[in-house]
Amino acid sequence: MSSYADLSIHRWMLRDTERNEAYRRALEHVVKPGDVVLDVGAGTGILSIFAAMAGARKVYAVERTGITEVARQVIASNGYSDRIEVLQSDLEDLTPPEKVDVIVSEWMGGFGVDENILAPLVMARDRWLKPGGKMVPGRVTAIMAPAHLPEFDEAIAHWRSRPHGVDLSVIASLTTQETFHTQTPPESLVAPPQEMWSHDPLTCSLEEADQPFTTKLTFETTGPSTLSGILTWFVAEMGDGRTLTNAVGDPDTHWGRSLFPLDRPISLVAGTRVEVELCCDPSIPGNCEFSWSVKVAGHPIELHETRRARRGRARPGS
Repeated sequence: MSSYADLSIHRWMLRDTERNEAYRRALEHVVKPGDVVLDVGAGTGILSIFAAMAGARKVYAVERTGITEVARQVIASNGYSDRIEVLQSDLEDLTPPEKVDVIVSEWMGGFGVDENILAPLVMARDRWLKPGGKMVPGRVTAIMAPAHLPEFDEAIAHWRSRPHGVDLSVIASLTTQETFHTQTPPESLVAPPQEMWSHDPLTCSLEEADQPFTTKLTFETTGPSTLSGILTWFVAEMGDGRTLTNAVGDPDTHWGRSLFPLDRPISLVAGTRVEVELCCDPSIPGNCEFSWSVKVAGHPIELHETRRARRGRARPGS
C-alpha cells in the first residue's frame, strides 16, 4: 500500500509552510474566477481548497489512496463540498468529466522526478487540459552538488567500529546503497552546484517523462574538505514569478535534500575533480530505483545502486 494512504505523511506535508504558501500564492495568481481545475494526487485536499479559494468554479480532486475520506471531511469543514469533487481512482482509469483550465499537482520528490509521477501528470495533461491551459508548477529543474556531512560519516564509521564487539559492517555496506533525506547547511557543499535536468510538464512529451533520467557531471572542489556524498534538490517555477525549492541555503521543507552517499568519506584538496553519474529509473509505481557512481581524482571509482540494498535485505526465496 502507498505511504500516501497514511495520515502521518500528510501531517508532515501540511505543516510545511514553504510548500503550502508557495502553492496558495501560485493558485491565487493562476486560477481565474470560473476556472475548472484538476488536482492530481490531491491527498488531503489542501491544494484543491486553495484553487476554490482562488475562484475556481469546479475542482476535480483525484487521489488513488484511501486518504480521500480525510480529504472529503477537510473539504466539507471548509465549506467547499459543492465545488470540489473528490475522485478516488488512478488517473488512467478516469474519463474526464470535462476539460480543465488548470492542472495543479505536488508531484515532486526530493529532486523532482524521483517519485515517478511526471509521466502520469503528462498523461493527465494530454487528456484533461484545455488548449491554452496552465499547469502549477511549471518548469522543475534538478540540481546536484558534492557535499560533506560529518554526522553521516560518523554514523557509517560507527557501524564499522565493531560496536559492543559485534561486526556490524554489513549495516554500513547496505546503508551506503540507500538514499536519504537530510537538512544541510550551505557550508556542506564542497563544489558549486550544477543542473542535472529540467522539465516543464506543460510542454514535455510523454516519451521524455517516462524514461530513466541520467546525468554525468564533473565538479571541481573549491577548497580543502571531505566528500561524504552527493546532494540533490529541485527548483520549481510556480507561475507567479516565484519559485519553490528545497535547495541548500533556502528555508527547510519536508523534502530536505536527497543524499547519495559514498562508502567512506574522501579527503579533498582545492581543485580536486569529482566525476558523478546518476541514474533515476522510474521502474516502481510511485518511486524509482537509483544508481550512482563517483570518481574522485586519485581514488578508485565507486558504484552504488538501491537495487543492491533491496537484494541484501531480501529474505531467502523472496
